[in-house]
Amino acid sequence: MDTEAVPNGYLVRRATRGDLREVIRLNRENLPENYSDEFFEEVLESNPLTFLVAQREGDAEGKGGLVGYIMCRVEIGFPLVGRSPLVKKGHVISVAVEEGHRRRGVGNALMVEAMKALRSRGCSEVYLEVRVGNDPAISLYRRLGFRVSRRIPGYYRDGEDAYVMARSL
Repeated sequence: MDTEAVPNGYLVRRATRGDLREVIRLNRENLPENYSDEFFEEVLESNPLTFLVAQREGDAEGKGGLVGYIMCRVEIGFPLVGRSPLVKKGHVISVAVEEGHRRRGVGNALMVEAMKALRSRGCSEVYLEVRVGNDPAISLYRRLGFRVSRRIPGYYRDGEDAYVMARSL
């Protein structure tokens, strides 16, 4: 992977099956929305190039020490950006960075590397859902060129609305 976006002291790489236990831990500890273990396995199996993890440099692969992940899949659908009839687009399903490693560029690096991987899979755009109250994440996505496409009322289990944010690749 291109390391220009990755902050010093960290490594971003493709996830492996051996990482899933740590990815699930990161999800459970850092996000209010959780998925089944089987869902993580299915996304990794069907989209191995766009499921990435961040770790501290020097930590062995699959041996713990993960500080973040991003899980994306490739979909076909109507565009959120542009006017094509149907497009191949990337969906950022979930991204999390451990609290002690936030605001160090890890989330940015995961997003940048995932967008490169989605582009290499032929995607022309990328989108995600984000809580309307998650100002730090919305700021990051805006800096990366995402724009609000629409608002989904009551999207999250607790009733909070979501923004759908998208950008061209």
